[in-house]
Amino acid sequence: MFRSSTPQSDIVLFEMIDQQSDADGQAYIAALDALAERSDPAILIFRVAGFINQDHDIRKQAAAWFKRNRDRLNVFAKGLIRIDEGHHHGDDEHDHAGGHEDAEDSNFVRMLPFPVKRVATLDAAFALARDWPASGS
Repeated sequence: MFRSSTPQSDIVLFEMIDQQSDADGQAYIAALDALAERSDPAILIFRVAGFINQDHDIRKQAAAWFKRNRDRLNVFAKGLIRIDEGHHHGDDEHDHAGGHEDAEDSNFVRMLPFPVKRVATLDAAFALARDWPASGS
C-alpha cells in the first residue's frame, strides 16, 4: 500500500507499507509530482514497513523524477526523515532491518541537497519534524 498525506502544512508523509500494487506505484509518482508543485518547503517523512515489492519500472521512474528535480529539491523540501519499520524486498540482499543502509540508499542520500535523518517510529519522526532546525542541519 502507498499513501501520501499532509498532516501539517510543512510536513508531507509518504507511507509504503507491504505489497505495492501498480496503482500504488502510480500514486507514488503522482505524489512526487504533487510535491514538486509546492512553493513552501516541507519536511518529508518516508515510512517504510513490511514486504515492499515495488515494480522495477516504478523505481526507475522515481529515480528519474529525483534526478530531473535534483536542482529544485530544496525549493519544496527542507529535509527528509526516514522510518524503516523492518521492511524487506523478499531477498537477502536488501534487508533493511535494524536501520541497515545499503549502497543505493547511500547514493540517494548523497545526492539530496538537504539533511536526511533516520528514526525508529512515526511519533519520533513527527517530533523531529516539529523541531527541525531552521537552517536544515
